[in-house]
Amino acid sequence: MKGRPWFFPLLFLFAFILFSGEAADAAALPKGKTIAVLVRGTPSHGAAVRSILTRALLEGGYRAVDEQQLERIRRSKAAALALEGDVDAILQLGKSFGFSVLLSGTVTVPKAVKNEFGLFTATAALSITACSAADGRQILAVTESAKEIGYTPEEAAQKAAETAGRSAAEAVLGKRSQGQQEIPAARFTVIVSPIRSFAEAHGIVESCRNAGALSASLVKFSAGKAEVDAEFAGSAGQFSAALLRMRTDFSEESAEGNVIRLGKQ
Repeated sequence: MKGRPWFFPLLFLFAFILFSGEAADAAALPKGKTIAVLVRGTPSHGAAVRSILTRALLEGGYRAVDEQQLERIRRSKAAALALEGDVDAILQLGKSFGFSVLLSGTVTVPKAVKNEFGLFTATAALSITACSAADGRQILAVTESAKEIGYTPEEAAQKAAETAGRSAAEAVLGKRSQGQQEIPAARFTVIVSPIRSFAEAHGIVESCRNAGALSASLVKFSAGKAEVDAEFAGSAGQFSAALLRMRTDFSEESAEGNVIRLGKQ
């Protein structure tokens, strides 16, 4: 090392830049901003996830819109559009109700199934998006899934929704990056109809990629139906929810196993 006095200062500078970058990435949401939390789902599942996210934000030092104000926001005509990702609706809500960030989510819990022990197993899929109410820019996107067991279908479903909510809260606050989920990628068949042209069919491929698919390709297009093969790190419910957030002209018909069926309005 003799004769190279510059080595240690450069090493220190490199370490500073590296760890500073990691520290900056740890905070997923901007501090000092008022955050409104809206979650779509069944009344019990949506309320539970919203409560978990709001409590986590407050404990993390963020400012969250209180329940009374949230109820006014939910009754607003723009709320449903904002949950679909409509930028104008997000801007309108932020201006009308005085919040800076909209943290919106969708939680879906398919019907629980009975297992060999006589208990019920339910799987919840939760997608969360944070958007700036100043310009509609997406700040972060989180997808989570959770599987829980209960003595009744309702208990299993509620536990699954709450577990997914707690996992999402950790990711939103930067306590755990989504790379730590280690969810294996799976192949899915996405079937959409009615589709009128190859251009529309290839548009679905692009939508799959924008929704987080690792790969996507058009397998078949005939009789007004497009079939896309896609690879996604998550469940069918998560993939379907991500697609529906990208394409408000789609509606879910079913998401079972590795097959997702969507209708196009």
